[in-house]
Amino acid sequence: MQNFNLNEKISSSVSLVDAYVPGEQPQGGGWVKLNTNEFPYPPTPRVREAILEEIGSDASRLRLYPEPLSKKLRAEIGRHFGVGADCAMAANGSDDALNIAMRCFCDAKKPLASLDPSYSLYPVLAKIQGAKLIQIPFKNGFEIDFDAIFKCSANTFFFTNPNAPTGKGFPVETVEKIADGFGGMVLVDEAYAPFADYSAATLVKKYPNLIVTGTMSKGWGLAGMRLGWAIANPEVIEILDRVRDSYNLDRLAQAAGIAALSDEEYHAKYVQEIKNTRRITEHFLDSIGWKYIKSSSNFILLTPNKNGAECPEIAAEFAAFLRSKKILARYFASDPSVNMSIRLTIGTPEQMQTVMDAITQWTNI
Repeated sequence: MQNFNLNEKISSSVSLVDAYVPGEQPQGGGWVKLNTNEFPYPPTPRVREAILEEIGSDASRLRLYPEPLSKKLRAEIGRHFGVGADCAMAANGSDDALNIAMRCFCDAKKPLASLDPSYSLYPVLAKIQGAKLIQIPFKNGFEIDFDAIFKCSANTFFFTNPNAPTGKGFPVETVEKIADGFGGMVLVDEAYAPFADYSAATLVKKYPNLIVTGTMSKGWGLAGMRLGWAIANPEVIEILDRVRDSYNLDRLAQAAGIAALSDEEYHAKYVQEIKNTRRITEHFLDSIGWKYIKSSSNFILLTPNKNGAECPEIAAEFAAFLRSKKILARYFASDPSVNMSIRLTIGTPEQMQTVMDAITQWTNI
C-alpha cells in the first residue's frame, strides 16, 4: 500500500488520548500488593461452587452465549440495594458502566464535569468521546464547591463517592443536594462505598437524573472477574442498554456475581475486618504524627514525613523505599494536588503490620 500513514487514519478524538495507566501487577511472589485497592481476602466459597456448577462436567455450556441481559444478576443487584431489577444494569466492571454512561450523555456539545482530583479514568473517557471535561477543584481542604458545580455548563457530572484518590466520603445528603441543584445527569461512582456507611442507590427512585455505579472488585474480592453495575430509574437503564454490548458479561462472571451478592454475611464480615484494620493503621499514623485524610474507603492517602519535612521528593523516596521492601503503593507523581502523598490499600492485618514496620524503619534511617 502506497503512502499509507496510520496516524492520519486515527479518529481525531483518539489521537489526543493518552491511555489510562493502571496500577502495577507485579510478577513473581513475595509482594505485599497495596497499590490497586483490591480486596485482600478470597471471595465467598459460594463463588467457586457457582463457577464449577456453571462449567459443568464437560464445559459444554461454554459453547453457548451467556444470557444477554444478565437477568438473574440484575435481580440480585436490585435485591442487594433495595431497588427493582428494572433499576439495575450489570456491567463488565464499573469502568464499563462509566464508559456506557459517557457514551449516552456526553459528546462534543455536551460536556462532562467532575471534581479535581477524581478517578483518573474520567479524562480518558471524555477524550475518547470527544467531550470537554470541566474539572472543578475542591476548596478549603477537599470541601465541595457546590456553586461551581451548579454554575458549570456540563451536561453530566461524575461524582466519586467516596473520593478517589483521597478516600474522603460524603453523606447521602450531599448527593441529594447535587441531584437537586445540578441541571443535568449526575453519576455517583460508588466503587468504594462498601467501606463507607451509606449508598445513594435508593435515591434513583426519587431523582430521574441520577445514576449510581459500583463494582465487585473492591468489596467482594472479584477484581479478576470484572463485575459491576449501574443503578438508575428504568427509563435511564433503557438508554444505557442501547449502548451496552449485547454479551458484556460471560456466563462464569454472571454466576460468580450472583453467588457473591447472595452471601451477605461473608461480605459484611470481611468489609468490617478491613474497616477495623483501617482504624488500626490510622491510629499508628496518629502516633507518629503523619498526616492523612480520614478515609471512608479501603485505602488511606497519607503524607510521608521525614525529619519534619513533607514534599513530593520525600513522597517519591518513601514509595521507592517501600518497593525495595517488596511493598507496592500508589504514588501519583504527576498530580500536583496529591503528589506529596502515597495511597496505600488496606490489606490484611499482617500486611499492614509489615507496612507499619517499614515506616518505622524508614523514619529512623
